[in-house]
Formats: sequence, structure tokens, C-alpha cells
Amino acid sequence: MVFGKTFLDEIDKEVKRQQKEQEEKERASIYWARCPACGKRMAKRQLLEGGCYACGWKGTEGELELAKAKRASGQESSPATEASYKTRCPQCGRLVVTEELKEKGCYICGWKG
Repeated sequence: MVFGKTFLDEIDKEVKRQQKEQEEKERASIYWARCPACGKRMAKRQLLEGGCYACGWKGTEGELELAKAKRASGQESSPATEASYKTRCPQCGRLVVTEELKEKGCYICGWKG
């Protein structure tokens, strides 16, 4: 019987650990949000009040929740994978702003594509 009791204790510890992880994820999801336009992760309150610092998107909480639901259901691909704010230069590998890389080239190595 001792083996059964220790086994059940281990299961109980694992269940409590998983519950704690789930609660932490829920708290984090309340605080953080992804911009629907560019996919940048930032504080939800800041995103709603001042807009996205990366792309300038401004919207309502309803639009934010709709975009989150679409990403979760798989209807819409993540904007972060489509067009990122920064891109690695193909020649030197440094992170540079995507628009500037397209217009002027890499400011580190001078690559133009």
C-alpha cells in the first residue's frame, strides 16, 4: 500500500503544478496582447490606449479579441510571420528594419536586394 500512496501523491503534485501553470498563463494573457496588424507583443492597456509602437495600429478591444480568436482558430495566419518589423540581412545576418532594408539596403554591410 505504501507504493500506491506515494504514486497518488506524485499525481496530486503534478496536477497542482499544471493548475498553477495554467493560472499563470491566464494572468499573462490578461496583461499581454499581440497587435493585430504586425503581431508585436506588448501590454494590452498600452496597445488599446496609445496604439502599437511598431506599426501605429489603433483599435478597440473588440477588434483585438476578434484577431486573437482568428489566430487561435487557425483562420488567419499570424501577421508576425507574414511581415515582421525587423528582418535579418541575407548577407551579414544583422537585424534591420524591413522597410529600410527594402528601400536603402543594409546599413551594416551595404547589401541591396
